[in-house]
Amino acid sequence: MVPNLKAEERELIRLVNFFKKKVKMLVAENKATEDYTELVQTCEKLVEQIAIHAQSRDAVLEDRERLKGLIKEQALCPRCEKNTNLKLIGTDKSPEGWKSNKYRCKKCNIEFVWNMPNNPWDMVPYVEKYIAELEIKLQQEEVPEEVKKSNILAIDQLKGNLAKLKPVVEASDLDLSEMESRDKEMGEIVKNFTKHLMIEKIRMEE
Repeated sequence: MVPNLKAEERELIRLVNFFKKKVKMLVAENKATEDYTELVQTCEKLVEQIAIHAQSRDAVLEDRERLKGLIKEQALCPRCEKNTNLKLIGTDKSPEGWKSNKYRCKKCNIEFVWNMPNNPWDMVPYVEKYIAELEIKLQQEEVPEEVKKSNILAIDQLKGNLAKLKPVVEASDLDLSEMESRDKEMGEIVKNFTKHLMIEKIRMEE
């Protein structure tokens, strides 16, 4: 699979290809210096590094897209309590900053925001908050015993789900952070090397 390259990466590769063709012509004419042949080798190594980095970047972003799909939403219209006539029309933010999906029920002709986050990153603090609220309720003496037992089961299940989701989200965030750091470094290398090749191109065309 060909990785998605940034505009500046494509520009550098075009320059590299031009430079390689020029040097090849000079070699054929016995005019190529050792500096030029060494620079061609450096160019080839850099293009290889760009391709590897771009593939890694694509992989991280694709993994994050797949991670979004972990949240299987089962939204229901608050009026008819069905999902057959729902249309996703956008997103909305809670006071906590969590993103949730906004729907329109074509049957009831109403719009509503579903009461749960639409992504794993917001789902983690949402579940943590919900667990904390349930644990507070367990401490209240007036809560019936059956409700307490139900809350205990719910807490155990939520904690189990959280234990699976949270490490995946944290690993994805770490991968993204490392990728962005590498991307910044590669961007500087590409920028500086492009300037260098532009100067060499001008010299060769004189």
